[in-house]
Parts: sequence; structure tokens; C-alpha cells
Amino acid sequence: WMWSIQGEVFSLSNFFAASIMYAAWRFANAEGRAGKYYEAKLGAVICGLALTNQHTSVLYIFPTSLWVLYTLWKYNLTKIDYLFNVGTHGLLGLAPYLQLPISSFFFNARVTWGDHRQLSNFKSHLLREDYGTFQLIKSDNQSTFLDNFFVYFTDSSRELTIIVWVLFIMAMVVVARRGTPKQKEVFTIYMLMFSTYHLVFCSLANIRNPEGIYHGVLERFWLQPSLALCAMSGCGLGILVAHLIIPHQRFIFLAVAVLITSFQVQRNYYDCNENDNFFFYHFSRSILTHVPQRSIILTQGDLSSNIFRYHTIGENYRTDVKVISTEQLTTSWFYNLLKPVSFPDVEFPPRRVYQSSEGHAFYNLKQFLDLNIDKFPGVYICVNMLEDDHSIEGHYEAWPFGICRKFVKLNSTSKPDPLEYVKTIPLWDMETTPVPDILRYEPESWEYSLLQSVIKIYFKTGIFFWEQANKLRGINDTLKYEYYSKAAELLLDNRRYLEENMARGVISDGTQKVLYIFDKYIGHISLILYAKTDDLEVKKHHERNCIKFWTFCTEPYNSEELERDDMTDLITAIVKQGHVRNVAVKG
Repeated sequence: WMWSIQGEVFSLSNFFAASIMYAAWRFANAEGRAGKYYEAKLGAVICGLALTNQHTSVLYIFPTSLWVLYTLWKYNLTKIDYLFNVGTHGLLGLAPYLQLPISSFFFNARVTWGDHRQLSNFKSHLLREDYGTFQLIKSDNQSTFLDNFFVYFTDSSRELTIIVWVLFIMAMVVVARRGTPKQKEVFTIYMLMFSTYHLVFCSLANIRNPEGIYHGVLERFWLQPSLALCAMSGCGLGILVAHLIIPHQRFIFLAVAVLITSFQVQRNYYDCNENDNFFFYHFSRSILTHVPQRSIILTQGDLSSNIFRYHTIGENYRTDVKVISTEQLTTSWFYNLLKPVSFPDVEFPPRRVYQSSEGHAFYNLKQFLDLNIDKFPGVYICVNMLEDDHSIEGHYEAWPFGICRKFVKLNSTSKPDPLEYVKTIPLWDMETTPVPDILRYEPESWEYSLLQSVIKIYFKTGIFFWEQANKLRGINDTLKYEYYSKAAELLLDNRRYLEENMARGVISDGTQKVLYIFDKYIGHISLILYAKTDDLEVKKHHERNCIKFWTFCTEPYNSEELERDDMTDLITAIVKQGHVRNVAVKG
């Protein structure tokens, strides 16, 4: 229910899948050669459009096309001119693909995914070669047909209730025994769509034991077969009621249908009601509002890239800010197509691509910052730091900036004072800008991912001041204590959010030392320090403690060493804030 209205490709994909089913129904009920010919051409256009939106549409189109060709053959409509005309209408539906080479040819695309002037690049895009043509994600994980179908059965039983499956089984019996030839024909093609989809998709979907966001990836693809499942269930119910010899049977059928539909609406309205969902809008707007003019924002992943592009491209807000996807920096076509249009004043090292396995001539983040950090007022990265690139260590620091980070050059006269810098950070105002409800949005949702990031804003900023204070030990004890006090203030703000909003634990695995902040269910802040471990059983033990004590678990703490004196100074600062009865330190 959630994914059916999300701002994702799947909402439009569902529309096209339903359109294919409707076109199949119209074709089955068309009368005569002229009627079949007209509906075949209309269906071809719909199928072409569906393929431009979502490749899984082919799992509906393939069995439907075979059935249509067989029917056309029976009506003597398979001559070359007839088939050519139907095929031309299918190509007409594929016309949106022409936008790709046209925009590449005129060099006017502000966002794209490849240089489609070359046939090989167009083919790569068409076949999803960057993700894996016959894979769901780029991963070596393997799962079986039975694993994935069991996930679908479990999810659909929860989302649609077991009633739909009962009606579906009943429908197969009723249609086989009492359906008219056309009803049987339509039901059969819907069954072929449903079966083909599961046979192929469940065999190729390479997500094993899906959890969290990966479970959400699978859930989005269950919408298409669920359309056929619900349609067949409805057909069976309609045929059954039509053959019942009871008074007012039409009224009874309508009443049952309305009752079932109302039950689903009542049951799922809470998940579907997104009229107050401006979380991503406000989050990205708050970052863009606070960054200086002509800043650079490096992004990683769909979430961070698209929410900023929505403002800068969709609403022409802060068009001076340059939003650069680091994933696109790893491709050679970025420098030919997008740099001249969108980033003419950004300098890139004279290498082929950024940190890529495509070739040996690549550059790293330090080399990029060396060219741009003095040229632009601010260079930021959102939401996560780049993996496997440690080139900035010893040269730059990444200071927290909301859920982003700002790069600061070490040993520079322009390095800002941390206490002044924190005044420029877009800390999330819980009172004026609400955050997603943790009870409503499951871990597989984008909102849940945003919520985790927002929760960590105060925590990460507090830890930043803790680290800055640790560097002043024995150098400037007065300033060191100011930093510890600021760290305590921010950590307490984080705790207050937990007290008001947390209803269950948010867990992140820790492979290094982890700092746990206990919320109000314990009655005090408890800082628990765990040593680095690769023992899975020990990690699971920590997670069970999180759940047992309703704990907020942060991501791994990134300092190499934590001295007991550092802990004592921070705890002293926390207690002196006057909001805590006692503090317990364990481990």
C-alpha cells in the first residue's frame, strides 16, 4: 500500500500494468476482425509505453503477445502488412526512448545516465547493464524461486489479507466450472501474466533473506503481480454471485464488493495518507538554505541526489549550488556531457574518472578538494562519506553539517572556530519541522532512512565537539571544557528527541567501539563502550540489549582510541547541565 503512491517509478508502472490488463480484456471482448485488429494496435502502443517505464512489464507483455498473435492468426490477420502495422504501433509506444540520444546530441541534459549518441551506451541503458540485465541489484547474492515466492505470499497475505487468496482459489474453481468462454479466456491470460511474472522474477531476484531497505526493494516489485491476483479474485467473486439463485443478487454482489474494498481502505488508509509528508522537502531545503552561495554538494545514492535536484532543477531554488553525484563521477561520459552544461567552473583532476575500477588512471577525493576547496565557499558531502577513499586523512577534516559534512582544510588560517561554526549548522527544529513517525514508516521505507539520519544530527555534532575537546588536552583546558559542554548540550538535545519520539530501538551494527545512549525508559543516560569485535554472537548480544532496554543505537564510533579521562570529562559536562540524575559507565 505504501509503495503504490510513493514518488517512485512503481506508481506509473502499476498504471501501465493495469492498462495492459485492461487492453487484454478489451481485445478478448472485441467483435470481428476489425475489432480485434484495432484493439491489437491499441494494445501495442500501451505495451511500448510500459516498456519505457519499467522492464518488468515484459513479463506481462510476453504471454499477452503470444495470445494476441494466436488470436490474430485465427482471424486471418497475420499477413505481413497487418503485423507490420501492429509492430509500428508498438514502436510508437517506445518513442520516449528517442529523448535520450536527442538530449545527448544537443548537449542540453542537466541530468542523464549515459552518452546515448553511441549505440553501445544506448544498449547498456536499455538492458540495465549497470545494475545487471537479469538481476534486481548489483550483487553476487543468490536466492531461490521458493524463497522469493514465500516472501511474496507472506507480504501479500499481510497487505491484502488472506481473503484475497481465498477468493483467488475460489475463482479458479468457479471460472473453470461456470465461466463463459470469454471469461475463461480473460482469466487464463491473467493467470499467465501472474505465473510468468513469478516464474521469472522470483527466479532472478538476487536478494537473499531481505531485510530493511532491501525488503522494501522486493515489496515494490510485488505490486505488479498483485494487480493480476486481485483482478482474478474479483472475477471469481463476480461469476460466483452471478450464478447464485437468490433474491437481489446484484445488490448483494455490490454490497460484498463495497464491504471488502472498504475494509481494505480502512485497514490501510493510515499507510497511504501522505498529505503531510513534506519531510524530504523540508530536509533538503534546510541544507540548501544554509550553505553559502556557489557551494558544491557531493551526493551518494538516489535519496540524497534526487532530493537536492528536485529543488535546484525542479523548482529553480538555489541554482547557484552545484549538486554532483559521486556515482556519476565514476563514468567517463560525465565529463563529456554533464560537466560542460552544469559544472563548467568546477575543476576535475586530469584523470579519466573518479575512484573507479574501469581503468588505472583515476583520481581521489583529496585531489578533487585540492582543486576546489579554495575556489568555492563550501564543499559538502551528503549523506554518507565515500567508502574506500581515505585520501583526505591528514589533509582535511569532514565537519558535521546537519546530516551532511563540510570539508575543512587542516592547518589552514581560514579554519573556522568550532563554537562559531556550530551556529551555521542546520540543526533540525523538532517543534517547527516534524519528522517521520517511527511507528508508521517501516525500516524498508525512505522515510525511515531519513528519520535515522535526522536522529543522528545532534549526536554526530555532539561527538564532533567531544573529539575537538580531546585534541586540546593539556593545551587549553578552558576551551576544552567549553567544547565538552557543547557536546553535552547536543547529546542532551538528542536524548530529549528520543524521549519524545522514540517508541522502539533503531539498530545499526557496530564493528568498532559503539556509543549507546539510553532513553527515558532507563531513567538516565548510560554510555556503554564496547570493544571492537568480529564475533557475530557478541554483536547479536549487543543488539538484543538494544531491543531489551529500548535503546537508540548509533552508527560505529569512529575514534581510534577513547581514554577514560575523556569519558570522565564528557560525563562531568553532562551532569553539570543539570538535566540528569546520574550517569552509569560500563565496559
